[in-house]
Amino acid sequence: MGKKNGLRYIFLMVFGAILFYAGISTVTCGANSAPDHVMLTWTGDPATTETITWRTAGTEAAGRVEYVEMGAEKSFSRNAKVALAKVTILATNLGDQSIHSATLTQLNPGTRYQYRVGDETGWSEPRTFTTAVANSQQFSFIIFGDSQSTNYNVWRTTLQAAYQANPDASFMINMGDLTDVGQDYAQWNAWFTAARGVIDNIPIMPVVGNHETYTPTGQFSKPTFFTAQFKLPSNGPAGLRGQVYSFDYGDVHFSVLDSQDGEEGRFVPDMLAVQQAWLEKDLAASNKRWKVVLIHRPLYNNKLANDNVKIRKMFAAILDKYHVDVVFTAHEHVYARTYPLYGGMAMKSADKGTIYVATGRSGTKTYQDPVAKAGDKIFCNPLDEPNYLVAEVKGDMLMVRAFKKSGAIIDAWSINKASQ
Repeated sequence: MGKKNGLRYIFLMVFGAILFYAGISTVTCGANSAPDHVMLTWTGDPATTETITWRTAGTEAAGRVEYVEMGAEKSFSRNAKVALAKVTILATNLGDQSIHSATLTQLNPGTRYQYRVGDETGWSEPRTFTTAVANSQQFSFIIFGDSQSTNYNVWRTTLQAAYQANPDASFMINMGDLTDVGQDYAQWNAWFTAARGVIDNIPIMPVVGNHETYTPTGQFSKPTFFTAQFKLPSNGPAGLRGQVYSFDYGDVHFSVLDSQDGEEGRFVPDMLAVQQAWLEKDLAASNKRWKVVLIHRPLYNNKLANDNVKIRKMFAAILDKYHVDVVFTAHEHVYARTYPLYGGMAMKSADKGTIYVATGRSGTKTYQDPVAKAGDKIFCNPLDEPNYLVAEVKGDMLMVRAFKKSGAIIDAWSINKASQ
């Protein structure tokens, strides 16, 4: 980064911070004694496990989760099972944060549970989650593009509207750039405050974006705030665990990549090549009917000034080889869906190629310059309002719909494997 560009970047970061703090007046400076930032993820089988993470004021005393099956929840003290948490201290620009996490195991598939987190010094409000049905053939999930914002009320209203319209969604995905400055804990306070009531009731499986590596001084960092808070499968390659991972839900295999070579390459040399080898093994080992890949930066972009040739060369041939059905991307804040592509060429049907879907934006940031490209079947720049996607799996069918926050539909499409 040149001196002129570096000064401009720092100015923009400072200006953005002024707007951010002006727009978020209700966020506390640090952690409270009572648990907050309560969040569900998976580190194991979604049918029999649940990982629950929360934040308290800086303390090394680990809390616990008390949980019961719905119907037996009237008395936690009499009926609850207990899972002890592990606690780690996260050093931030707002002071030390205690991150507690516990994984519940041996749960019953397809079962709703009530839980609370904390200890005798303070408990969270009771919340619920539902385990996956074993070998589920029908479920839905919600996908959000970049939620980075100067005011996270937009992220809050987009997330809440999507969840209210889809209360039976099994989980949600955020495609990266969750916050604008990922190493500024004030922004995580705002993000978690906005997400309360959703991420504590359905799991979130996020993707690392470039902004997860940004510091308040305009430098690049490993995304330590991201990896400390989001407890995810540890099956990724060495040096990238917690950033690169895969998981199964029903008959769908999800592979999650980290495209931030420009920001993180100094910390993890050859990180794209490492992921290339990992992705080959990961996809080869899966026998699931559906294969979905999540990556922040698009292989086929919509900005005229950008062309992610390196990412495309690293991954496109592997996606073709193992016939990945869909690749969801983000970064450019537009909604775009390509024709099925194989070797970069448009195919007539989905059984011949992979569909690439740029997921838009769920926060405040927009771009004026993206355009439709030759491979795009649908293109929409959501300048007027943010958007989200809902994907539904029903046996041989995968159906995806893209909505504006208001509920207006942008696009609807499907893949039918029965006809292939």
